[in-house]
Amino acid sequence: MNTKIDKNKVAIVMLAFADFEALEISLAAYSKFLKGKTQLYILQNGRGNYDCERTYKVALRYKNLFPKNIKVVDWIKPDVPYNSIKTLLNSEEMTSFDYICKVDDDVFPITEDWLDKLIKCYENSAEKYGEDLAYVTPLVNNNPWGFKETLNIFNLENEYFEKYGREHIVGSKFEFEPQKLIPANEIYTGWAGTVWRNPHISRWLHENTTFNPEKFIELTKNQGYKEANSNQRYSINCILFKKELWNTIGDGTDDEMGFFNYCRTQNKKIIADLSNPFIHQFFFTQRDENKDLIPKIRTVYEEFLKLPYPISLCPIKEYENENRLRFIEKTYLKAKNTNFYKKIINIKNSSDRKHKIIYLFGKTYVIKRRK
Repeated sequence: MNTKIDKNKVAIVMLAFADFEALEISLAAYSKFLKGKTQLYILQNGRGNYDCERTYKVALRYKNLFPKNIKVVDWIKPDVPYNSIKTLLNSEEMTSFDYICKVDDDVFPITEDWLDKLIKCYENSAEKYGEDLAYVTPLVNNNPWGFKETLNIFNLENEYFEKYGREHIVGSKFEFEPQKLIPANEIYTGWAGTVWRNPHISRWLHENTTFNPEKFIELTKNQGYKEANSNQRYSINCILFKKELWNTIGDGTDDEMGFFNYCRTQNKKIIADLSNPFIHQFFFTQRDENKDLIPKIRTVYEEFLKLPYPISLCPIKEYENENRLRFIEKTYLKAKNTNFYKKIINIKNSSDRKHKIIYLFGKTYVIKRRK
């Protein structure tokens, strides 16, 4: 069986929505390590509000910085992630690619050979497992499965159990893995695992790994491959797979669930290269509590990556807030000059002048005027 992969047949596909601050850091890392003709597609999967438009502007900025390598996909209508990616992968744009490296917009590599190593991992794993292989992945630190592996490599288990581990809820609403309470001396690596639901744990993890990329690289460089448990959910922050696989893994609703069910029911293999370190900034369950880490992550990687341009379009929060207010003002003024605005908000006197009639978001309110 020929398992050799032509690197020119591999495309990186990133799904972007509204998390523009995390996206900026991720794109800074990818752009640093893009080689040759490697193509990175940024699929913008949301438009209209400030955060989505700001995310789109970030994507366009990096496209302008790397026009030969980065393409912004803005011609596909926003949809659930599985459908949006499926539309792209089945489009004429992607006919020259056989393999896809799908990445989240807040996950990024810290070594220049990350893609080469991921391709080599796929080649070696395909030679060993054949059609039983689903996909390969790097070692993602903030990941239900990768968390435990990272603690082991960093020799942090004792510190975790002594200081940060607590009795906690894991699992989900799904029948195959219902919610349950597990003790503080256990780490759950499955669906909605230990690190997924607990922002204070991921904060501590970032302090030890994300904020020290040199150490992360050094400690992982001699690690090997390891099979993840396909009977438990593996969060697909970064995965390399055959392009046609995407059409078979979902029902059009959820890509994570689609891959999980495919691997679980078909007994497919998930292989991780533990020598390929990746940073995942936040799950949505962690974002509010840990968003204050963004400026520090940005500062660390501006120093680590040593780029000839700033990572962020607008790193000062005061200016960012000004831009947001201008966007809201512009949107308001535009709406005010349309019939749409009048249908949303309108105030007038009643014919007898004794009442105020207020039209607000499709509802009518009559208020008696004071004498």
